[in-house]
Amino acid sequence: MENPSKILRLNIVFIILLFLTGLGISSFLFYARIRFTLGVVLNEAVIIGVLVLVLYTVFTNGRLDEMSITRKLRSGLLLMLAIYTVGFVIAFMLQPEYKPPRYAGGNVMEPNSLSAVLVAHVIGIVAVVCLSIMLRLIQSLIFHRRKKNTQNHFFVFVLLAGLTILSTALTGKPLRYDPSANHVVTFILLILTTIFMSLNVVRVGWVTVLNRRQKLFTFLGGIIFTVVASGLLGAPIGAGITFSDIVESYSLSAGSFLFIVAIFVFFYSITTTVNTLMHLPTAAIYDKKVREINSIYSLSRTINSLFDFDKIVVAVTDLVCEATNAQASWLEMANAKNPSFRGQFDFVALKTKDNFHVPFLELSSKKHFSKSGVTQLLPSNDLDYLHYLVQPVETILQTKKPIVINQVKKDKTTKDLNRTPMESLVGVPLISNDEIVGILYAAKAQQFGFDQDDLAIISAFANQTTVALENTRLVKESLEKERLEQELRIAHEVQMRLIPQQIPMIRNETGTTALDIGAMTLPANEVGGDYYDFVKLADWRLGIVVADVSGKGTSAAFYMAEIKGIIQALAGIYSAPKDLMIAVNDVLYGSMDRKSFITVLYVDFDISKNELRFARAGHCPLLHVCGEENTFVRPDGIGLGLDNGLLFRNSMEEHVIKVQNDDIFVMYSDGLIEARNPTGEEFGEDRLCAAVQSVRNLDAQTIKDKIIQDVSFFENGSKAHDDLTCVVLKLKKLSVDAESPVSSPRKDAALIQG
Repeated sequence: MENPSKILRLNIVFIILLFLTGLGISSFLFYARIRFTLGVVLNEAVIIGVLVLVLYTVFTNGRLDEMSITRKLRSGLLLMLAIYTVGFVIAFMLQPEYKPPRYAGGNVMEPNSLSAVLVAHVIGIVAVVCLSIMLRLIQSLIFHRRKKNTQNHFFVFVLLAGLTILSTALTGKPLRYDPSANHVVTFILLILTTIFMSLNVVRVGWVTVLNRRQKLFTFLGGIIFTVVASGLLGAPIGAGITFSDIVESYSLSAGSFLFIVAIFVFFYSITTTVNTLMHLPTAAIYDKKVREINSIYSLSRTINSLFDFDKIVVAVTDLVCEATNAQASWLEMANAKNPSFRGQFDFVALKTKDNFHVPFLELSSKKHFSKSGVTQLLPSNDLDYLHYLVQPVETILQTKKPIVINQVKKDKTTKDLNRTPMESLVGVPLISNDEIVGILYAAKAQQFGFDQDDLAIISAFANQTTVALENTRLVKESLEKERLEQELRIAHEVQMRLIPQQIPMIRNETGTTALDIGAMTLPANEVGGDYYDFVKLADWRLGIVVADVSGKGTSAAFYMAEIKGIIQALAGIYSAPKDLMIAVNDVLYGSMDRKSFITVLYVDFDISKNELRFARAGHCPLLHVCGEENTFVRPDGIGLGLDNGLLFRNSMEEHVIKVQNDDIFVMYSDGLIEARNPTGEEFGEDRLCAAVQSVRNLDAQTIKDKIIQDVSFFENGSKAHDDLTCVVLKLKKLSVDAESPVSSPRKDAALIQG
């Protein structure tokens, strides 16, 4: 398979060559002062080739789909403004001259100078490229949570627009909404194009996923879009000449493309503006996020208050439907009676709503529950059940990763579900000790019904459900066998699954700089309250979290699981560390015991800017080692859960550090500097700095090992009185023959010692 980047480069080269060919033909026709049919046709054919190749390049580029909605809107506005900027600048510099058509009945203005030829070509190619990308951006917005016929309507619109452009080129008349100014075939095609255009301009469902601030800016941007799009057809560049006139003098095909896309953008921006204005008071995305967070609260409260297996599995399926608007959710658990058979699962819970009838799920539900109401486990390898999901289950077992199937009836792995109302399906594994102990499913009756936010919230539910179910098993075993030590050991294993098992390697776009990371946590007892995590953010950024829950034992472990899910859910919404800490505190305050609190140090490391932003919620300071200089950076902030008002918000401070190569940052919990030797003396900050300085020229993993080694030597066999967590970050320069600059995980499992 060809490398996509190589194909993109080849396309760009061909576009440039075709553009230069068209410029050469137009220049020859101008200098020769002749206008023969073959030359005009050849020039038009070259320009159509440019248009087709540009559209093909843009529409086959999948990276535009990965952009966020707000980034797409900003990019679209910049593209429209770029046409204006290039047009006015080049027209001002070259002062082109145009003259009316030399033949009676002519339809477009003709260049009267070589500068006019050059201006027409530059503005024409810029308009073609920018409007092609703009059309692709609008398509990705239209396809957001698309309905059944959305794709068909858009492609019919594109097809009719292409036929209209071709008809314009053949008839030699510029495109207008005037039957007397166009050929009858061209005008009919234009009317059909407009009809299907109107079916697409109302597809603005993406507006509902914006928060209130984004909707406000989208509303203002929509007004600007409307004005800018209308100006492409009527705004004068000079001497009564408009953008449309210049592009039509470049090519009737390009002029027709400008005409159709400008009208499309104009009406789409009007629809967007009106729709955004209507949705501003509702702020649907805010409600969605509140619903997700409330679901996390509910599950956390269920976990902390119940040790009943049936109630927990019923609660999690109910909450999945509520948080994601799924029509069905069900949970399967590994068969405890036959653990050697890795494909054997037991159907344990089902939730359906909105009259969502799936025969094999209903059959499983009836077999699962007896008439007396006592739970009866149903093996999911029952031929009536597993037959429909055997391939998705095998995929999850092999990869140990969630699956998202947004077109169930078109995906070959779910072809047996054609007779069910399922259109979208998500399956998230419940992982314990690197083994899949269950699978949590959700299904919808719409294609593309699940986005990344839905997958994140279901994964958070799966993580907490794993903890809940494992601890439920612990409690039952401890009551039966009266073995508290066994309970704590298993709880320790459950908790440690929440600690990242892989440390990411983040590099900049050029592959010249990398963020090296070493991390470790050492609980003082079997179950601790320390926690660190990594949050992959957009644009070469990585979030690093170190937290310490007050107290120890299972209560601290549950709070640790809760804050992990909350931070993972909110980190993608709040880009500023200070805002993230405030949002997390708002979420936690209502569910935490007033005697408990959590200290957090959150770092947002942007490798592309060599910039580190962080906020501290009552946690230990951040140690910054730059050469031989050691600095403990202590921005203000109090612990999470202590206050839910202005005190917390006003105390929170965000700090920014410009990072240089070989700079070292150490994030740690108080169990490190408060480690004591047999005489009661604390390890302290000075010994920490000395440990780092002694190996500061080595990698982050070695620096972390040196710190832990010095602490262990200092304790001299004394029992640790608190959990210890240490995360070392080091910005290092890579050699030119380093691997390609992509984010790739390296296995560096955290060392856990009981």
